[in-house]
Amino acid sequence: MMKWLFGICSIVALSVLQPASADETGWALFSKVQQSVRQHNFDVSFVVLKGGQAETYRWLHGRDDEAEIEHLIPMFAEGVDIIRRNQQIYYLISERPSLVTQGDSIKELPALLFEEPAHIRTLYNAVAGSSSVIHGRSAQLLRLSAIADERYHYWLWIDVETGFPLRIDTLAEQHLSSENRALEIWQITHLRITPEMPDNLAQLLKVELPQALPTDVKPQQPQQHQLGWLPAGFQIVPEPLQVPQLEPEVLSYWLLSDGLHQVSVFVQRSHRLPTQAYRDGAVTIYVQSDPQLDVTVIGPISVDTAQRLAASVR
Repeated sequence: MMKWLFGICSIVALSVLQPASADETGWALFSKVQQSVRQHNFDVSFVVLKGGQAETYRWLHGRDDEAEIEHLIPMFAEGVDIIRRNQQIYYLISERPSLVTQGDSIKELPALLFEEPAHIRTLYNAVAGSSSVIHGRSAQLLRLSAIADERYHYWLWIDVETGFPLRIDTLAEQHLSSENRALEIWQITHLRITPEMPDNLAQLLKVELPQALPTDVKPQQPQQHQLGWLPAGFQIVPEPLQVPQLEPEVLSYWLLSDGLHQVSVFVQRSHRLPTQAYRDGAVTIYVQSDPQLDVTVIGPISVDTAQRLAASVR
């Protein structure tokens, strides 16, 4: 009897002492990353490497009891500033009218860092990996593996001390074992986290910024075609932002979104171009042409997925 009780107690004790599953450990790490970019006051520089090119940015973030503010400066585009104060986002461009939009994050930053975790769990599995050193800081690898085959995967290296993302690689399925074959690399080159809001952000809180201009909302033109297939997890955005410059040319247009990524599908009269595909980092540009129509697909999806989307237009 005593042996039986001892055995039962041992099993119960072992179950209590079992560590969390690898997946839950990964999601806890991911939660730490998202909290870090929202809660910390910081001044960082990062580079985006794609297609053999490098784009550099400076990114500042601050918050106090009343407001959250961030400032993104593309260093390769002189005279461009992007500022978010709470839910208002300002695109300030020299010698051009300012654009004011609404949102809780700047779309030029990795959407992965700001999307609701519950939604990301429906698209990815999270597995914590090995430790390494990036720019002298201890980093923990987190792999987000896509559940659907046609979706890209993400590897994140996370600062052990602060939870801040130090590097994010975007990978296709066939490149998962090859670090050098990332489609796109987002990497921090300078990181400074402070207890107080950076002074220049505190000043931006007081600066008067442009007001959003009233816009005449035109009813969307009825689609002349149908889109017969959607990649897993994507839905058609009901009222996408219209592109006036393209309106005379476009016969049908769909904007697809899975919460993280956006894909555009355009149908135009044929320009008799050859069917072709381009890659700009993780973004695919695919043009399917026949004597009557051109179908163009643009977005962070594989060439095969873009091809299947274009072929589904009827």
